Amino acid sequence: MPEVPLRQWVLSVPFELRLLLARDPRALTAVGRIFVQEIFRSQRERAGLSGLRSTASGAVCFPQRFGGSMNLNVHFHVVVPDGVFTAAKSAARADFWRLPTPDRMDLETLTVNVEMRVVGWLRRHGFLDNDPDEPPTEPVARSALDACLQGSLGLGELTAMPSRPGPSDDGHEALPAPPRSRRRSAHVRGFDVHAGVVVSASDREGHERLLRYCARPPLSLERLSVLSDGRIAYAIRKPWGNETHRVMSPLQFLARLAALIPPPRHPLIRFYGVFAPHSSWRAKVVPVRSPCCHQRSENGIRSAQPTAAATAATTATAVASAAARIVKSSTLPTLARRCSEPAPYCTATIAPKYVAVAAVREPTTRIDWAELLKRVHDVDALACPCGGRLKFIALILEEDPARAILESLHLPSEPPPIARARSPDWLEPIPLDT
Repeated sequence: MPEVPLRQWVLSVPFELRLLLARDPRALTAVGRIFVQEIFRSQRERAGLSGLRSTASGAVCFPQRFGGSMNLNVHFHVVVPDGVFTAAKSAARADFWRLPTPDRMDLETLTVNVEMRVVGWLRRHGFLDNDPDEPPTEPVARSALDACLQGSLGLGELTAMPSRPGPSDDGHEALPAPPRSRRRSAHVRGFDVHAGVVVSASDREGHERLLRYCARPPLSLERLSVLSDGRIAYAIRKPWGNETHRVMSPLQFLARLAALIPPPRHPLIRFYGVFAPHSSWRAKVVPVRSPCCHQRSENGIRSAQPTAAATAATTATAVASAAARIVKSSTLPTLARRCSEPAPYCTATIAPKYVAVAAVREPTTRIDWAELLKRVHDVDALACPCGGRLKFIALILEEDPARAILESLHLPSEPPPIARARSPDWLEPIPLDT
């Protein structure tokens, strides 16, 4: 994200449309696109009042399926620069112009336009009847996804439980939460738009907190607990009166969790405008991050390190060649070593801290499994016990070489037994002969 002020726009839809958006990717995409287009239109109008022409806007949209109590609540968080970009045809970088803060009339106009366009699109594509007040028609034959989404709505019960002690529980009386500002929000026939959160351009940590909040997962493990009777209790983010927790059986918890998993073709992040991958403005707006190919010397001057990069490339080639020889060799058990032993199997101690430009990989759309595990489950599969980083050198699919490697490392070579999946309240059948 460029170093510009960012504003968060939030769109909530009526309850009658949430199941539709949760199961149909076309409707979800259309509603998010309409919302972003109306934000851009509002920015162009305010820019025109300031005398700006030929402007461009950008947005990052985060469709969320969950609420604060593991409830199915499809809504949209959109992070938008609080201004517009302008650039000449020959300019390498774009200029940013801060716009006046949207007032109540701007938000009400935007919300009315969103409601009219969303209802019109849903009616044209057969999701709504001719009467706009009617809820979306249900399909004749419900799929497994429809049954899962519908069944998850009434699972669990809200109850009052003692809250967990937190960092702010120091014995003093808690201050009341500040009331939600209505100056930056609008509500029209179930469509609610809020735009009261803005982060300044110099607050880079605030930018990160905002984006992490928009891209957060559907539940927090810190608010999840297991009761003495085996039921699952989940603390509500914003308690409703005396109801502080949602209590569920294990099966009800899994049903709610399954309903929050996005189906196929439901992307969690969408880029619009100048942030779009194929936008001609992207190179003029996105900050240029040059590779760290320099090192600070004793007098404070940075100097290039091509020798270290060349050494790293040579070492990587040698490790790959050694791995190929190991896999093909019949003496595999004697050559296999632990990663904590010296090179060539662990290159963490000799890997350079700075990489030359020529050694940087070209960008690719594919994300390897190690990176996916790190992003989703916070499991670093390439962390080495020696404190460095593991390097992928070979993929062994044959059973005999894999068993030989595990036995040489004194690790189990047989897969662990897998128990039959069953409910916690499953009763074992009583044999007839007893």
